Amino acid sequence: MRRFLCASRMVRSGRRRTTNRRYSESGKVMLVDALTRSMNVPTVNLGMALGLPAVTDTWTKLGVPKDQLNPVPAMLLGALNLTPIRSGAGVPDYRQRGNRAPLSALRSVIAEDGKVLYQSYPQAERAVPAQAAYLTLWTMQQVVQRGTGRQLGAKYPGLHLAGKTGTTNNNVDTWFAGIDGSQVTITWVGRDNNQPTKLYGASGAMAIYQRYLANQTPTPLVLTPPEDVVDMGVDYDGNFVCSGGMRTLPVWTDDPNTLCQQGEMMQQQQQPSGNPFDQSSQPQQPAQQQPPKEEKSDGVAGWIKEMFGGN
Repeated sequence: MRRFLCASRMVRSGRRRTTNRRYSESGKVMLVDALTRSMNVPTVNLGMALGLPAVTDTWTKLGVPKDQLNPVPAMLLGALNLTPIRSGAGVPDYRQRGNRAPLSALRSVIAEDGKVLYQSYPQAERAVPAQAAYLTLWTMQQVVQRGTGRQLGAKYPGLHLAGKTGTTNNNVDTWFAGIDGSQVTITWVGRDNNQPTKLYGASGAMAIYQRYLANQTPTPLVLTPPEDVVDMGVDYDGNFVCSGGMRTLPVWTDDPNTLCQQGEMMQQQQQPSGNPFDQSSQPQQPAQQQPPKEEKSDGVAGWIKEMFGGN
């Protein structure tokens, strides 16, 4: 893994203009922070860097029917015609470490005397690498801990829940995916007439999930890092460091020593800059935003293409 950075900038697709909520821009942000704060622009930039065919291929591996996938930039923000149950099927199963088994409403048929007449044994197949599944779910835990789902995390601090909020254009739909140690739950809120709900994912769908948990006995979500995932420090400019660092993050690499050495070389070449990982929620005006520097060929896009086979 090289630089775990993703540039946040305005992206245009035809007549569509992609911005973050409230039209705020944040300069460079880490991918984990972009997902934690549900930022649109970095997500679109990353998807376009990978290429829509690669994104579509991953969705297919996660069980989404091909006829529901339209390879256009809007799909990078969730513009897919999926039911809640189909959306839940696309969540990487942490217990299967990236493997996917077909959903089934029937687990078994048991006679009155306890004899098992039928037992479902769905065949699991590899959908995404175990490392990718772990990093995705770890990031979803950050959503609940300090991101758009932090209200839920404050209510259940010991469960280490994972989640992701979602809101469609004009607040017509709100979504939430919640994961504890035993269940994946998808909630959706919308109107029959397709009019705005005046809600966001955190205030609509997540509120329902929170009430659902109040009537359940949720179990803690404990993630175990797979092979080649190690904790590494990063500095203010996103370079990996051999010791210390501004924060520590899980990194997918089989050679952490080389990574931190490369990071220190990058650190020496760079001029001091502001903190691109600022967690502050204060929006910045786009007019004050400096044009982002172009990522080098071995940046985040190069790393993800190498790991996931993007074009």
